[in-house]
Amino acid sequence: MKILLTGINGNLGQELSDWFVHHNVEVIPCVRSGRKEEILRHFPKVIIADLTSEDISFSENIDCIVHCAGVVHFQKAGNQNESMMRKIVGFAKSKKNPVYHVSTAFVYRPDGSTNFHNSYEADKYNAERVLLESGIPNAIFRPSVLVGSSKDGSIRNLSGYYSIAEAFLGAIVMAQANKRIIRFPKMTGESNIVPIDIAAAVIGCKILEGQRGTVYVTNPNPPSSMWTLDETLDFFRVSGDIQIVDITFEEFGTLDLTPEEDRLYKFSKHFNPYWSTKFTFPETACPNFEINHAYMVKILNYFQKIKNTHA
Repeated sequence: MKILLTGINGNLGQELSDWFVHHNVEVIPCVRSGRKEEILRHFPKVIIADLTSEDISFSENIDCIVHCAGVVHFQKAGNQNESMMRKIVGFAKSKKNPVYHVSTAFVYRPDGSTNFHNSYEADKYNAERVLLESGIPNAIFRPSVLVGSSKDGSIRNLSGYYSIAEAFLGAIVMAQANKRIIRFPKMTGESNIVPIDIAAAVIGCKILEGQRGTVYVTNPNPPSSMWTLDETLDFFRVSGDIQIVDITFEEFGTLDLTPEEDRLYKFSKHFNPYWSTKFTFPETACPNFEINHAYMVKILNYFQKIKNTHA
């Protein structure tokens, strides 16, 4: 089997490429010109195209397109994901190939509405619609928050959950310098986190099976967001520097906040919808796995190692 893969420099793209190679699938990455030399060390064939502005040109036959590339910016996504999908659809039609698209679980709404939290969700939803309305055979994968490998805690890019952890630690350092304790509202929802290797294995298997339709790649038994925060703060031994107050996130924003609390609040409000989700996702393709203390230590050890390397 031969696939064209976009987004190989992202977390899931890299993990999927490793999974495919391990399962004897030929991977042809599609990357921007600035990343060519890095990728050529590992793959003999590479397609050069910036999908936000360029069409794909490739004459060889392939079996399918796996589209992992995405612009992840909550407030400034614009229509870049939709624009990339139009280029993928045009290329797929010319090659008569199916498309396997990695979207996000957070476009889901139980009531079917399009009342999204931010422009990123709307853009990902519109990209899905472009694919669905194209008539091209397809499958759409909707993963939730992807975190470190279940094996060793590793992950290529420290984003998402790691950005939130970094924000808390930075705010605590500021507060310590001013001899203050940070207040923060009690988290009321769940942390739907999935180890990156488990997500890649689920998606890879479904692609080799010729899956069609929408597939959720979410945690069947997610931990509470408050537990996840407690584990993070305990690992860094800073639990005593945070005072959890029993009010809503919105009420917290109306308080007379200290500079570090205000900074943490403004950063966190973009992520609040994802740790306070009040609905359950549809049935997931992920197996049961436990996000427990040992796993949290594993991913946080890796996080700390990377932080220390770049300090």
